[in-house]
Amino acid sequence: MKMLVANIVICIAMLWLRMTMRAPFLNAARNVKASQNKLLRRILRENAQTEFGKQHEFSGITSVESFRAQVPVSNYNDLSPYIKRQQKGASSLTIAAPVFYARTSGTTGRYKDIPMTASGVGQIKHFKRQLVYSLWRKTNFFKGTVLGFFSPGVEGQLSNGIPYGSTSGATYESLSPIFAQKFGIPKEAYSLIDVEAKYEVYALSALVYDSTTGVFTVNPSSLLKVCRIIEQRAEELLAALVKGDESGILKGTASVLPQLRKQMSPDRKVSLNLALNEEAVISPDILWPSLSTLVTWTGGSCGIALEKLKCYLPSCVQVVETGFACSEFIGTVNVDAERNVCLPMLTDNFYEFVERDDWEASDPKFLTLDELQLGRDYYIFATTSSGLYRYDINDVVRVTEGLGNCPGLKFVRKGKGVTNITGEKLSEDQVIAAVSSGLRHEGQVAATYLVLADENASVYRIMIELPAGISLSALSEKIETELRHSNGEYDDKRASGRLQPVVVKRFLDGADQAIKSRFLKGGVRESQYKPPVLGYWNDWVEWIDDWIDREET
Repeated sequence: MKMLVANIVICIAMLWLRMTMRAPFLNAARNVKASQNKLLRRILRENAQTEFGKQHEFSGITSVESFRAQVPVSNYNDLSPYIKRQQKGASSLTIAAPVFYARTSGTTGRYKDIPMTASGVGQIKHFKRQLVYSLWRKTNFFKGTVLGFFSPGVEGQLSNGIPYGSTSGATYESLSPIFAQKFGIPKEAYSLIDVEAKYEVYALSALVYDSTTGVFTVNPSSLLKVCRIIEQRAEELLAALVKGDESGILKGTASVLPQLRKQMSPDRKVSLNLALNEEAVISPDILWPSLSTLVTWTGGSCGIALEKLKCYLPSCVQVVETGFACSEFIGTVNVDAERNVCLPMLTDNFYEFVERDDWEASDPKFLTLDELQLGRDYYIFATTSSGLYRYDINDVVRVTEGLGNCPGLKFVRKGKGVTNITGEKLSEDQVIAAVSSGLRHEGQVAATYLVLADENASVYRIMIELPAGISLSALSEKIETELRHSNGEYDDKRASGRLQPVVVKRFLDGADQAIKSRFLKGGVRESQYKPPVLGYWNDWVEWIDDWIDREET
């Protein structure tokens, strides 16, 4: 009865959102140029008297062309001095003071604190409501229990007293009570310092509910780890839930066990125990009897973990792209969960683009949303109401089907996701396509792989986590063929002997989690982790030595 009442209230709320939020957004998408120009004028007008606004003469900007002439492309290092002065109370970037800082962790270097004004926080809420409406309209995501994997919304405070945290956590914190009660993972789990304990709680939560209809995780590798924990430790996890035997459970997990035990139905206990007694494993259909929808990132290297994850999910599960987002700004939101159409947040950010191959030119041509061409790849730049101006996030997006006159956008790869030994400029998306094709040809799915450019040997070394005993010769030939087909410069360098044929080796089991742990220990937040795919041999050689199967040929 409680679930039924919640669903009725959600239905009423969604009808309200359709009128007040979705309809105006789609109306803006019908006239992209006018909507974007209106937004840019508002951002410049509101911040004309800031330090940055005066330096770049915001008050004199009358067009997109004059905006580009007076305001240079920027990155975090360029804006960092303004951000630091703003933290001390100056109106450096925005007239409105920041109310939150989105802390982003990178693979190298110090974290970044991205200021967010009330308008920026409002964008998170706007994104959340658009996504929620799309899920309600085209999926059964909210029909039953939802498992959501998030980082803490607030992780601490800066010296000025303003909180900082993750955007994914802030999205969860902004959920209305009617939606929050749908989420089955105890909120305390998100703040656990011990990452393994956190995942243990996630795994226990997955076992508790037979009513789970939706799972939300920005990174599919998180759910993959949960499924593997259940696969390897189902008996001891169930013992803790059903028998009260906590001998095999981490200390950090114990505090949430009483809460989870109360949520587990007698029928659920019987079905899971029966599955273990009969098969010694819990099949996807038994673990997820009601699962309808998985919402996650699907682009770039996240697609690797997603393909492996599908082995642990019922075949009927619908995969919905979350949208292109980062700590700096939310780039797109899914407005059609059935077709995965992700539109830019055109009422929140002003967008500019440079065609991928044009970005390294001496005078690259900047384009607006209405000037993009379907199927082309572009570097993306955003101007936000929180004080990022012509911000270079170093991401490449691809133009896809949209709605109205607004194109859709899909994340392809990081801009720096390119290696070069002798002029071939191999990109991450080309590597993913080639390795994926090779794996499909051999009927395999890999948990992880790394493609590393060995400059000294003029060769690409590929490490793939696959079952032992599989011959790698046919796989390497297929990958080589695909790389030569997709990259003309690579083909030319191979033909001339300047590059050697790819060398494929097998990763030992567990390499994917070892790689992830390496980044987490280096300061990368779990929700922001994206599996590395392409890099340089010298950056990995010492670590990789312990994870290569030396006997595989």
